Amino acid sequence: MNIKCGELKFNINCDKNWNIPKNVEKFIVENGDYPDLNYNIEFVNSISKDNRQITSVKQDLMVGSDGELETRYLFIKGANYPYAKYTEVDDKNISVEVLEDFKDMFEIDTMFWSLFALERHMIQRKALVFHCGYTLYKNHAILFSGPSGIGKSTQSDLWKKNRGAEILNGDKCLLLKDNDAWCADGWPVCGSSEICINQRTKLGNIVFLNQGKENKVNKLSKIEAVKKIISQLTINYWNLDFVNEAFTIAEDIVNNINIYELICTPDVRAVEVLEKCLEDGETWIL
Repeated sequence: MNIKCGELKFNINCDKNWNIPKNVEKFIVENGDYPDLNYNIEFVNSISKDNRQITSVKQDLMVGSDGELETRYLFIKGANYPYAKYTEVDDKNISVEVLEDFKDMFEIDTMFWSLFALERHMIQRKALVFHCGYTLYKNHAILFSGPSGIGKSTQSDLWKKNRGAEILNGDKCLLLKDNDAWCADGWPVCGSSEICINQRTKLGNIVFLNQGKENKVNKLSKIEAVKKIISQLTINYWNLDFVNEAFTIAEDIVNNINIYELICTPDVRAVEVLEKCLEDGETWIL
């Protein structure tokens, strides 16, 4: 199975009868020659251990490293044993062990894609996974972002209902450059929204949300914008090179794209206020 996410091409060798998320098929490519990575997935009765030094321990993840290559042990929160192990054999080949007892759980997109450490390979291609409502309007992406529950889906839905916008992903997108222009790209994880369209679009603006009784838009300073963007990126904080590159990318985004904060109500008034701000300050929307 040949997959392309962003500019990363990879092959997944697995049981053809394995039930995996339906959205995977949206990222399958016909021409899978010369993939960047090869993943071999094996179902096992117990997860093996290796001698790589443990560099990070979290509730759902334990990371080992030998300095270059990485191992990941994946846990269900609260469990005392991993359900899967990701092992970089070399810079191109990756072995994935999955407990046989968990085989039927991987129709859930977050479970399935946890096996591949894609954010680690995306950063090497100067791309980052961003938590947002990815909304298409006038051939540009408006990304509504902020903490879970802040209203990303609400604002995306309002733009769809009142301005004919299209929601391409209700939870995440990939940020990357294409021909020196920042773009949002499709991502195979879409959370509870179940909206997942694999489409690359020029980035119009990123809008961070706050709830309020009145509607107001503020253009963020570059320093504040970088902080906000970093807070909603998938970053491997145990990897200093990853962290530094993430900041470099965030700084480049804010040097080229205006970032806004929208204090808003959950109704069409929020759309009207943001639209007026964008029409006054952005050429792409005219």
